[in-house]
Amino acid sequence: MIRREQKQNGFAEAFIYIPKSETVLDKVDSSVDWKPIRRRIEKLYRKDGPGRLAFPALTMFKVLLLQGWYDLSDPAAEEAIADRISFRRFVGLRMDEKTPDHSTIHRFRDRIAPIAERLLGQVTRQLDAKGLVLKKGTMVDASLLGSAARPPAKGGTTSDPDASWGGKKDAMTYGYKIHVGMDQGSELIRKAKITPANVHDSQVFKELVSGDEAAVYADKAYDSQEHSDWLESQRIADCVMIRGVRGRGVGAAARRFNRDVSRVRSGVERYFGTLKRIYKFRRCRYWTLSRNRCHVFVLCTCYNLKWGVKLQAA
Repeated sequence: MIRREQKQNGFAEAFIYIPKSETVLDKVDSSVDWKPIRRRIEKLYRKDGPGRLAFPALTMFKVLLLQGWYDLSDPAAEEAIADRISFRRFVGLRMDEKTPDHSTIHRFRDRIAPIAERLLGQVTRQLDAKGLVLKKGTMVDASLLGSAARPPAKGGTTSDPDASWGGKKDAMTYGYKIHVGMDQGSELIRKAKITPANVHDSQVFKELVSGDEAAVYADKAYDSQEHSDWLESQRIADCVMIRGVRGRGVGAAARRFNRDVSRVRSGVERYFGTLKRIYKFRRCRYWTLSRNRCHVFVLCTCYNLKWGVKLQAA
């Protein structure tokens, strides 16, 4: 059977001083209804026989969240959870219980990869129910990420078959591209996607629009008649910056419009800055699109959970 979380303290806790002050992890833990997330993960496992979980589903998912917040590899996460009381309390392990080893963490990540986007959706819907998702607009943008594998030599092969070259001619990156749709005002992530680096930003534009926002803000890379017509059909205001005709540029009115849009959509740049500076996600940790896709959705979940706590406090 699938193991359930232990709610009672163990014998060891009686001899350990645990500070009463509430940590950020405690605030995150109390702000989320974890039951639907746990049930969704447990559906991936058989209740009897091979494939059952060695640890509670929610414990393992929270391990991935800790990895995202603190930039921990699988072995480092195993060691940190064994050592830190606050980590143990967050994942729901007593002091006398063993911690998941690095291979267990690795297998769990691969198991939940197909539903990682749905788990982000579960968290975002809870934040929406609390009135934190404003839906005034969606800010769309993309950023390049280096591959965990070395770039292939000319005519050679690489250990990451899904990565590719992308970017501008004078600044090419071998790896992937992360695309996000961020809620204007709250700056919560509503949609996310990862693709090989050679996929143009505009190709995933529609997938980043939720459909219930008042407007969409994006830079010139997303400007096209197709996108304008589609936004009009969805009754969403088109706030995509106008791209000038080659050799002529844009007029004064279009420059003013672009300047106003740029002020709004610049908010999404702060997310990429947080991702790369705070979460240390300057390059991918894993090989293959599937594993990196799971990592991106876990990081987006990490970001929304912590940012949601700050929004509720404000």
